Amino acid sequence: QVEATLPPDLDVRLSELGGQDLSQEVVWQAHLTAWLARLAPGLGLVLLFVAGWIRAPRSGRLRDALASVGRGAVAAGSSLVLLLVVIGFLVSRVDEEELTGALQRAVWAELSASFWTAAALVASIGVLLVLTTRRRGLPDPRSLPRTLSTSGRRWSPAVAVGSLALGGALVLQPSGVLRVLAQFLGFTLLLLGVVSLVSSAVGAVRARAASRRTGQSDQPRRGRSRTAIAVGVVALVVSYVLGAVPADDLDVVPSAATDTTTCNGHVELCQRRFDEVAFPATHNSMAAAAEPGWFFAEQPDGIIRQLDHGIRVLLIDSWYAQRTSRPGVVANSDADRAAAVDEVRRTLGPDAVDSAARLRDALELRPRGPVEPYLCHGLCVLGSTAWLPVMEEVAEWMRSHPREVVTFFVQDQVSPTDTAELVERAGLRSLVHQQQQGEPWPTLGSMIDSGRRLVILMENRSGGQAYPWLLDGFAWVQDTPFDFRTPAEFSCAPNRGAVDAPLFLLNHWITDKAREVTNARTVNAKDVLLARAEECRAVRQLLPNFVAVDFYDQGDLLPVVDELNGL
Repeated sequence: QVEATLPPDLDVRLSELGGQDLSQEVVWQAHLTAWLARLAPGLGLVLLFVAGWIRAPRSGRLRDALASVGRGAVAAGSSLVLLLVVIGFLVSRVDEEELTGALQRAVWAELSASFWTAAALVASIGVLLVLTTRRRGLPDPRSLPRTLSTSGRRWSPAVAVGSLALGGALVLQPSGVLRVLAQFLGFTLLLLGVVSLVSSAVGAVRARAASRRTGQSDQPRRGRSRTAIAVGVVALVVSYVLGAVPADDLDVVPSAATDTTTCNGHVELCQRRFDEVAFPATHNSMAAAAEPGWFFAEQPDGIIRQLDHGIRVLLIDSWYAQRTSRPGVVANSDADRAAAVDEVRRTLGPDAVDSAARLRDALELRPRGPVEPYLCHGLCVLGSTAWLPVMEEVAEWMRSHPREVVTFFVQDQVSPTDTAELVERAGLRSLVHQQQQGEPWPTLGSMIDSGRRLVILMENRSGGQAYPWLLDGFAWVQDTPFDFRTPAEFSCAPNRGAVDAPLFLLNHWITDKAREVTNARTVNAKDVLLARAEECRAVRQLLPNFVAVDFYDQGDLLPVVDELNGL
């Protein structure tokens, strides 16, 4: 049962979240923490150098300061590795079946890589500084075995302790330790390469200048080496810190104003009818972790970013709601409240409903102001997005992407009249396709050429004769069940829709809010998603036109859809 895994103090947690900006705040803090994890090693090295400079004797001050920095960096990097091993081991023991444990694991998975890399960088810089500040310079690689054997006899206790620490770390966190060792080697080789190149360049410049002055080209190498070391360390640290700027892992669809040949990114799709194409789809598309207000997010980002990343079918829920006495929080209108409670009770369990009710009462969330259409998954107090601004952004996106066909499948609590008015106000009416019963669907190419390339399907009530372009969703679409608690329960059995409906919606997600992202990563993987899509195509004798998932960024949704399309 989903409700069994929800914490009993959910209402207290929601009350603490209050202003509904947790998701955005968490994302921002995660990015800031990752960036600081990269910036801190550089600042630490600067402080180590200042400390070494102050403590070093005046003769040979720079070399001794650099040597102190190197020893400190090696110690700091090694200590960080041991700390990461311990924390990683502890996090791996938490129960990810619980919401709190799943969150802890997810946060650690996102942040740990930056800390491992920081440890490798600091340790490699430290080793390089220690080696290059030796009075005899860098050791000859050919004498390395003899040097190590001599050092081993002199420092056997240290070697023993180091062996114990490394062995224990490999047992507890093998992947992390191997990663840091590989990165340590890579950073060290990069630094040595930079030092060699800069040293050669500086030496050549100085030799040429000296030959012009004195006719001699033999110059001491000390200044050359120091300059090379400084340039190499600074260059590597700066590039490492700048590399922490968050980047998108998914490709973004370009603004295709000059593209006149492709349809939804592929020439091959232009001659296929709408019902002969598979489209990537998202379930509860509006419930975005990166946007404020969603306590039970089911997608990583909002609708426009989903369009940017290639999603072409958006499953959304429309409700009437009102602003409340708390800024940024909306609540279902009185007319919709009973239906919203039933929706959340069915999908999240009675505990979530009771928690939401206590939250509303505790915060005195009295609806006030005009009743307006919102996108909510049942109770709007648990997450909401004003519908009109979203559709205005969709209109702008479609104008800048003229070769894309997009579909909205609306679980509609908002009336057809108000939905039609919203589409008109958003500037989308001229883009909406009107499909006639008994007629075949047009090709993507013809939809694009006509400009009518937005399909709007309604789950509950069509637009009728007044708004025939608000299509009766389940007259055109048949689907699979969607209330699966484990992957083993996946089924291709008929669920909603007419048996002769030409479009097929594959509902492919797990209804377990405690492990949302983990489940998505598992079931969206190609070997699971493609296998089920092909199985359902064989069972239902229909191409899965709308392949709908949670957290589309996890797994292989887009490659699977391409394969279903034979691309």
